[in-house]
Amino acid sequence: MNNGETLSIYDDRGEILAKDISLDAINPYKNRAIREILFRIKRMGLVNLNKLENSLKTGEVGGTIGIGSECKILGRELDLPIIERADEIAEEVKKLIEVAPGDDTQVDVVDKLLVVQLPSSCVNLATDYSQVYLLSATAVAYALINIFDLGLFDGTDMIKSALLGRYPQTTSPTGAVSALLSFPTTLEGTGNAYRSLSVNDVVALTNNRTFDAAALGSVLEHAASFECGGALGPYKRFHLLGFAYQGLNANNMTYELIRDTGKSGKLVDIIDEVIKRAFEDGVIYVKKTLPSGFKIFSANDVPLWNAYAASGQMAAAIQNAGVSRAIQGVPSAMLFYNDLLILRTGLPSVDFGRAHGASNNTEWLTHSIYGGGGPGLFKGEYLALKGSVGFVFPCLCASMCLDAGTQTFSPKMTSEYLFKLRTIMPELEKPVEKIAEAADNPT
Repeated sequence: MNNGETLSIYDDRGEILAKDISLDAINPYKNRAIREILFRIKRMGLVNLNKLENSLKTGEVGGTIGIGSECKILGRELDLPIIERADEIAEEVKKLIEVAPGDDTQVDVVDKLLVVQLPSSCVNLATDYSQVYLLSATAVAYALINIFDLGLFDGTDMIKSALLGRYPQTTSPTGAVSALLSFPTTLEGTGNAYRSLSVNDVVALTNNRTFDAAALGSVLEHAASFECGGALGPYKRFHLLGFAYQGLNANNMTYELIRDTGKSGKLVDIIDEVIKRAFEDGVIYVKKTLPSGFKIFSANDVPLWNAYAASGQMAAAIQNAGVSRAIQGVPSAMLFYNDLLILRTGLPSVDFGRAHGASNNTEWLTHSIYGGGGPGLFKGEYLALKGSVGFVFPCLCASMCLDAGTQTFSPKMTSEYLFKLRTIMPELEKPVEKIAEAADNPT
């Protein structure tokens, strides 16, 4: 990788945030803000106190069906004022989990959600992040036993099932405990944990801000690529450039593409503008002109061409959602953007065609047998998106911010509590600005 390569990061108003920073300054391993975002997500366990209280009160446990629980054990009900004494429970959980007094353990009550953030000591020692489920559940169980003075025959056997459901009979906890990252045994392969948040989750965590959602979605996707080995060797620069241009509005390209083609609202105008800029910047050149006058291009810099194309794909997705105020057409917009880009240039489309394929699959699954689901429910590791690491999921995240409530499963419905989590996650407030600042002042 060329360590002397620089770029500038702009915000969603086209104003510069960081000028002429090193490309390597946005490397997830080196950028302080990115590390803080990922660490916060990795260490956070969630306990739904309302669900826990109701489950114990009714004796309904298991949690493997969509609505309610499949088991109701009569005579084993446990009526505890959990929500009423949430602050006491939080205090007790913190005492149980902290490794040393005054360490960075954090336990908060957000509405009816207990948010457990494990200390760095636990996270650094662990082999994976399943502890955010298991330590949170165990600490809450002990807290309930201590606070309510429960004995062996007082229904304590139900607490585990209310917290973890049928686990370990099931592959993951199915009770009141969850986390931002899916349980390791449910992932579609290794190195995919950061891709286990849904589009709606990212929208909620960024409070419906389009460029912030693009940035967070890109952080998660490209971090996963670094984790699984997909960003080694020549692919390191490939991913960093794609992250910069598509996720961080590098050199103001995404903003300007949207601005300059906004009046027409045509997909082909974005494609023409991407080609024009890439040609003028020397990223691509005309390799051959056919007798018809049609020009076939070749690339002087393939990773940089991909970054330009990825920026255009983001602009196309935002434009489509913006003019329709709906996300449903965005998979089609990305599909035809890539299809037409290939036909127009003879060059590979975004992510060497993988974004094209993922968009095609997403279009089919959101318009056909899964038409009621909608793109907001998709996760980066889902079979429709997993083929293109880093280049499709962020576009859906940004576009969903512009949806005007057309989806059956909206962010407010599926991820409502994550809107509230933002109050204790300062890293997610204006992530583009924070990443730019960290890149401009490396530590």
